[in-house]
Amino acid sequence: MSELAIQSLPKGCIRQLPDDRDFQAAFVMGAVQVDWSKEFRLPDPGSEDQGASLSCVAHAWSYYHHQLHLDDWSRRSLYSRIFLPQGGAYLRDGGAELTDHGQATKTEAPDPKPNEYTELTMRNRADITAWEEQDGKEAGYYSVNGKNIDVVAATIRDFKGCVIGVQGDNAGWVDLLNPKPPVNAEWGHALYCFGFHMHNGQKCIIAKSSWSSTGISEHHLRQNYFDSGNTFDGWTLIKKEYLSMPNRYLVNKHGKLGVCVSVDGDGVFSDVTYWAKSQAMLAELKKLYEVPDNAPVITYP
Repeated sequence: MSELAIQSLPKGCIRQLPDDRDFQAAFVMGAVQVDWSKEFRLPDPGSEDQGASLSCVAHAWSYYHHQLHLDDWSRRSLYSRIFLPQGGAYLRDGGAELTDHGQATKTEAPDPKPNEYTELTMRNRADITAWEEQDGKEAGYYSVNGKNIDVVAATIRDFKGCVIGVQGDNAGWVDLLNPKPPVNAEWGHALYCFGFHMHNGQKCIIAKSSWSSTGISEHHLRQNYFDSGNTFDGWTLIKKEYLSMPNRYLVNKHGKLGVCVSVDGDGVFSDVTYWAKSQAMLAELKKLYEVPDNAPVITYP
């Protein structure tokens, strides 16, 4: 594609400052280990086009939502709650809304027809009810380091995907399949990451955007894109099926070991850590509280 054609493609991902209140997925992921020698791909969630709207954030989260539940989710349902006055949205807000309020399906809240896909039609909520959206709620969303290609790959593998933002320029994205990091960032765009592999000797993330009208169904973001500092944010979803189910962890606090049993959902929150005074006691705690050997490790900073 030409630089002019890239310039005409709508984007809409607005960079936002980190918030200390964000839950960090690193808290429960433990050490990141990725086998880059084998390609890993989740099922392709299909391809959509955002038309003339700035709704890429809603599209990226909807791809992710489809990966967790194979429903055809309404992009309008989500974007109409998160858009900024100038258009576009923050990545964080998509995860927050899916957790707090859910998302309607396209049957419940149809998206605009392709030739009517505009900023105005995507903001229209006149026919959408909270009742229709509540079945689409998920358990939670966590922040991950979107600048670290290994963290993004591990999140794809362990949490069925990752939503990140990228800064780009028109010249660097002429080859949509293999974009180059920008010389001078001109815009921000949201992507759903659903695979990884080695690409011409570089680690590479396989991502989906909302430009299906271009005929390109995925983008390959190589190590040099991440190294350039032009990826940002990074978010993962926790499925609603985990609500009210105990989550069990191993805990390491400066060499002090223990187990943690956490329950969060349906109005109930409980998070209890049991510390061990010896390896033998740790083994007993793991057996007593049914903590598997491969449980995630919570490592205190």
